[in-house]
Amino acid sequence: MTSNPDVPPFIGYVETTVNALRLIHAARQGVIPRITRRLNDSERRTMIKSGAVFVFSVEESGIKRWTDGLLWSPSRIVGNFLVYREINERSSSRGGHKKPYPSEGSASPTRTLARRSSPDQMSSGFRGHPTPSHGASDQGTFKPNGLIKKTITVTVEGSDLHLISYYTSEDIRSGKLKRPSSRPDIMSLHMPPHIFRLTNFRVPPKVEIGSDGKPRLVSVPSTAYFLAYLLIIRIAVRLRIRIRWTVKLKTSNTTSLLRLPGPEV
Repeated sequence: MTSNPDVPPFIGYVETTVNALRLIHAARQGVIPRITRRLNDSERRTMIKSGAVFVFSVEESGIKRWTDGLLWSPSRIVGNFLVYREINERSSSRGGHKKPYPSEGSASPTRTLARRSSPDQMSSGFRGHPTPSHGASDQGTFKPNGLIKKTITVTVEGSDLHLISYYTSEDIRSGKLKRPSSRPDIMSLHMPPHIFRLTNFRVPPKVEIGSDGKPRLVSVPSTAYFLAYLLIIRIAVRLRIRIRWTVKLKTSNTTSLLRLPGPEV
C-alpha cells in the first residue's frame, strides 16, 4: 500500500502551497511514505481521518481518480487547492431516493463548481451550503463535525503528484494538527525550486534567496491573495460606476441638445 511502511507518515495540516511541496518532496525522497495502490474498504475506514495526508503518482500507484467512499460538496478553489466539505446524503427530486455527490479528490477545476472563499474560510475550508450542479432540490447538507478534504496536483520534474489531505475545522482551531515545520526530517531536506513547474499554479510561490545563498520557495499568504482580489474587484466596481455616470451625463447632454425648444407655429 505504501512505498515504505517503516517511515512515519505525516499527520497534520497542509496550510500552504509550500507545505504541500515540502510533503511531496519528502515523499519522493522516502522521508514520508507514498501511496502505491488504491486503499481497500478496511484501510479507508481506519486511515481516512482528520490529519491524514496521502501522496501518490498515477504512474506508480495506478490511481487515476482518488476515491474514499465519503460524500463531498462541490469543490471551491482556495489559492492553489481544491477544497471539499463532507456532506450528508442528498435527496433526489425524482423519486425521493438519496444519491451521493461524486467523491473525486483531484478533479479538474473546469469540471467542478469552483467558488472563491473569504479569509476566515481559507484555513477551515468554506462555510454555507454547497451549491449543487443539478438544482436546489438536490442540495445536501454539511455533516456536523465532518471532514474537510484539501487537494493539490504538483508537477515535479515532468511527473504529476497528487496530495490529498483531511482535517476538521475544530482540529485547526484547537491547534491539534501540526504543520510540516514540526518535522525536522522534512524541513532539513533541500528543496530546489527548479524541480517544480511553478507556472502551473494559480498563485505561484515566490522564489527568494535564503541566508545560505540558496534559492527557496516562500508561499504567498492566502489572506493576502484574497485581499488583493477584493481590491481588484473594488477598483473594477468603482470604474464601472464612473463609466456609467460618464455615459449617463453624455446621454443627458445629447438629449437636452436634441430637445432644444424650436419656434412656435
